Amino acid sequence: MAGLFDIDNRFFRFATKVMNLFLLNILWIIFSLPIVTVGAATSAVYYVSLKMVRNEEGYIINSFWLAFRQNLKQSIIIEFVFLIVGIILIWDIKYFLQMDNVWGYIFAAIFSIALTIYVFMLIFTFPILAKYSNTIYGTLKNAVIMSLTHLPASIAIAVLLMVMLYGFYVSVPLMIIFSTIGVAIYAYFGSILFRNIFEKY
Repeated sequence: MAGLFDIDNRFFRFATKVMNLFLLNILWIIFSLPIVTVGAATSAVYYVSLKMVRNEEGYIINSFWLAFRQNLKQSIIIEFVFLIVGIILIWDIKYFLQMDNVWGYIFAAIFSIALTIYVFMLIFTFPILAKYSNTIYGTLKNAVIMSLTHLPASIAIAVLLMVMLYGFYVSVPLMIIFSTIGVAIYAYFGSILFRNIFEKY
């Protein structure tokens, strides 16, 4: 019975991890409210979650705030780059599909491939920003290289995101769960893969 109340036992470690994820998710929501700071908040979530998978997270709020401040300027610029490129790619795909001919379908397929690479790149960018100090160009370049070099991981993380978004859309209980802890859970499981990838560099 004594072991049950030991703060180092598995139950307490698991409970602490869950509470930290709740706190991390709340921080992400609060710091994302200005919208333009979503990228900085996301990089801060990854900064903490990458430490969590190594059990090195320390004080969640302090770690989050440190990473948020450090990556704020770069994150805002990167957000706008992704927003503009994403709009262009989606517009091009819609435009070529509306042509309703062979060339239209060919170009739509080309831009769809570009959009897929864009998504993989987006998935890797903010974890890389959280892990490494680099220029914006260097961060985006590394995101392309790493996401395509480690394609299975890119696909796995993208599928996890789609599954969570689908669950959020079709189920009220899942909507509630993902609203309160979803971003942190996604970042945590993604960080398990990112940790193994980053260790190679």
